[in-house]
Amino acid sequence: MRDHTAYVFDLDGVVRDFAPGDADPAIEAALGLPAGHVSATAFRSELLLPTITGRRSFDQWYAAICAALEEIVPEPALVREHMTRWREHRGSVIDETVERLETLRSGGHRTYVFTNGTDYVPQEMELLGITRLFDGLLNSADFGVAKPDPLAYAAAHRAIEADLGHAVARSDVWFTDDRDENIAAAREFGWEAEVFSRG
Repeated sequence: MRDHTAYVFDLDGVVRDFAPGDADPAIEAALGLPAGHVSATAFRSELLLPTITGRRSFDQWYAAICAALEEIVPEPALVREHMTRWREHRGSVIDETVERLETLRSGGHRTYVFTNGTDYVPQEMELLGITRLFDGLLNSADFGVAKPDPLAYAAAHRAIEADLGHAVARSDVWFTDDRDENIAAAREFGWEAEVFSRG
């Protein structure tokens, strides 16, 4: 692979994973909910979209998820007690991606994380110890628009240029994401992009 001016990584599913030690099954068991219900509730578009486009904070999102669960849990008071685990569980790092980032950075390359994230992402990155791996955070919550919208890539590109202090050709940005639609949109924008796969 040729050298690029900027290397951009998606966060969830690429740099961090929520599967190992996921809190959801224990919460669902405690609350008598079917498997997958917590995640399905959290990612309902009317709850998630305002959060990842900066119109609602992480705390407001969390409160809305709890409120939705309280509507169907026989003992609503238990929801907050058990959902605290969900709030505190911010995933785990994907070691092979961390190694790749460390290699890029030791070679003097600029690296960025580009996420459909919440206003809490900076704190999550600190908790996971990965802030040091990136020159900048490109966050949909700051841009007001999320991947795969072309405007999200335009905002991310402008942020990279602002960080570097000069114009950057779109083809000089390399990007990886675990979602096909985000890769397709990045290629359409002009970035060099490849679908993330482990190993």
